[in-house]
Amino acid sequence: MSHFNLHPLTLALFAVFTTTSFANTTEQNSTPHQLSTIVVSASGFEQDLKDAPASISVVTKEDIEKKNATTIADLLVDIPGVDVRNGVGKTSGLDVSIRGMNASDTLILIDGRRQTTSTDVTPNGFGETATGFIPPLSSIERIEVIRGPMSTLYGSDAMGGVINIITKKVNDEWNGNITVSGNAMEHSSEADSWKTSFLVNGPLIHDQLGLQLRGSYYDRGHSDRIEGSTGRDPRPNKAHNYDVGGKLTYKVDDKNAVWFDSFYSSQNYKNEDSRLGSLDLPGSANGYKDELKFNRTQFALGHDGDYDFGQWKTYVSQTDTETKGRTLPGAALIGGNNNPLAGTDRTLKNTDLVADSHLISTLGDHKVTTGAEYKKLTVKDNIVENGTDKFSKNSWAIYAEDEWNLIDSLTFTYGARYEDHSGFGGKFSPRAYLVWNTNDILTIKGGVSTGYKAPSPKALYDGLINFSGQGTTPTLGNPDLKPEQSTNYELGFNIQPTDQINFTATAFYNQIKDAIVSRNALCASSAECLAVFPNPTAETTFGKSYNADKAKVQGVETSLQYNIIPEWDIKAAYTYMKTEITEGENKGGYYNNVPRNAFNLTSTWHINDALDLWLQHEYKSSRARFLNTPAAPVSGLGSSDYEEYKLFGDKLAGYNLFNLGASYSMTDNLRFNMAINNLLDKDFTEGSQTYNYVDARGRTQSATAYKYLDVGSSISGTYLPGRNYWLSVSYDF
Repeated sequence: MSHFNLHPLTLALFAVFTTTSFANTTEQNSTPHQLSTIVVSASGFEQDLKDAPASISVVTKEDIEKKNATTIADLLVDIPGVDVRNGVGKTSGLDVSIRGMNASDTLILIDGRRQTTSTDVTPNGFGETATGFIPPLSSIERIEVIRGPMSTLYGSDAMGGVINIITKKVNDEWNGNITVSGNAMEHSSEADSWKTSFLVNGPLIHDQLGLQLRGSYYDRGHSDRIEGSTGRDPRPNKAHNYDVGGKLTYKVDDKNAVWFDSFYSSQNYKNEDSRLGSLDLPGSANGYKDELKFNRTQFALGHDGDYDFGQWKTYVSQTDTETKGRTLPGAALIGGNNNPLAGTDRTLKNTDLVADSHLISTLGDHKVTTGAEYKKLTVKDNIVENGTDKFSKNSWAIYAEDEWNLIDSLTFTYGARYEDHSGFGGKFSPRAYLVWNTNDILTIKGGVSTGYKAPSPKALYDGLINFSGQGTTPTLGNPDLKPEQSTNYELGFNIQPTDQINFTATAFYNQIKDAIVSRNALCASSAECLAVFPNPTAETTFGKSYNADKAKVQGVETSLQYNIIPEWDIKAAYTYMKTEITEGENKGGYYNNVPRNAFNLTSTWHINDALDLWLQHEYKSSRARFLNTPAAPVSGLGSSDYEEYKLFGDKLAGYNLFNLGASYSMTDNLRFNMAINNLLDKDFTEGSQTYNYVDARGRTQSATAYKYLDVGSSISGTYLPGRNYWLSVSYDF
């Protein structure tokens, strides 16, 4: 059902092309000049993108302004090697998978400071909230995405890649920005939203003391369910999120500066229809209230020194991340719902303390980085009655890296990190990389890098650590867990025959070992489970994690930027990728469910200095529907997957998606960005079919299967809303 009587697509196209006709009377653009792109994430210091010893993509502030983004994932849709379309989280957020690795293997930084924390604070399917803790978009200068492990510089959690959000610096003159945007859905069953953000910064004392203030607010309405009346659903419920932060910089002298940064961020999601989890009812505590909140507070203090012997950077940060709205489920307690603790607040809080100091020095043909890092993670969770509610681990690390200019055109980067972890001991992570600028046109580079991910403090605990299934399925920790490890091999080239053409291609091969998997077993047959779980039945299962699998990921990433004529340019990205478990219980299945082929193309028409018009095409090929192809159950029980397989086969369908947009600068200070997303109104619920199956207890049940996604205890595949209209107004002052 449409909100509009006159078709809104017609109105939008009329508005865009009317504006185009008016604006086209002004002077045309001059020939564009491509400036080199500077990055810092690959080595810790500034260098040209093509010289960086890693595969990096950059999202510029101009790119950010043109996107309707509420999370980091929304900004990375068109980055090669990055997948954000495999399902939606309970809050409708998106996870970020880099080169076929798990979302939890992606390390998120803000100005080089760690933001990633353990998912112990967001158990039972809320890990996607981590991508929502970002600064206001108006405060972001650029985002650097490293594809491939980077544990040598950044330690644990950088096993798949790194996302470094670079914010704008505090200016010497007072200025700021305020941006207001709204997103209107064409179909009334889907949720409209709006967002506002601000940034103000400038000197309190000229050339000595500076201040930056920033903040944003986001509000989303209610959307109708596509799946049943309760439980998981790909469409989001009501939400309101906000954040506020500030930064003080003090220039001590020409060589020393200190800074202090803090922010508070809160994500709030409604749960009246149990979309996030089963609501507590009178006499039945199921673990969820009618609203969930995910809050983060961070304080960071740092020193930047610029000396004759090098650049010395140090920071200390404390990040508190908390989940509110969870309760203690009766099934997890002694005496069940009669226990007075049933339905009381569940404590879920992580505290991350990080201290890092590193020195970058130039010694002849060598640029050497040396540093040390200390981390302590404390998790609080009172889910286990009469058990511990505090889990803590710490680590210290030293690292060194040398960029050695062998000859003018050839640079060799090599380095290593040693980390000592209180949970599993020492870990050594080396890397080596060559960059060869053969001439002004062609650069060839490649190397080997390693990564690892430490198990969480709770995962390493010897005993009961969590529950799923509203408290009916216990989870046990395993103190013998080792860190997951990856080794990435890559070789690529960049060619820039003219200022108008920039083409990059990279082939990569990644080996994963000691992958952590969870296995279920009957509690009744395990003395370990019976000793800690208060309410077992004959059918109760429990989960426990093990280092079990080996896997591989291989693929090719390409990107092209081509200024065809001064008024028209294109940007394209293509990724071929395959993941496979090579050893373990599911050998031959996928390691991470990525599409084999992905393609993005953005074509931009620079009508004049004030107006751009762009069209974007997104293609994803099919994904696996099941880890293993279902067969008819011998007993006839538990036949849901098999019945779904008979309807749709073993694939989730691929798709093509188109977006149309325009950017208009009315003045030097006032800008409008607009877009029609899902231009052709593709319906990701089309072709759904309802079927009957027999469950494990012999009861006949009904379920709905979809062409593009699979809805169950989690959501895999792709769901995107129908045609919608976005408008952003941004004013600099």
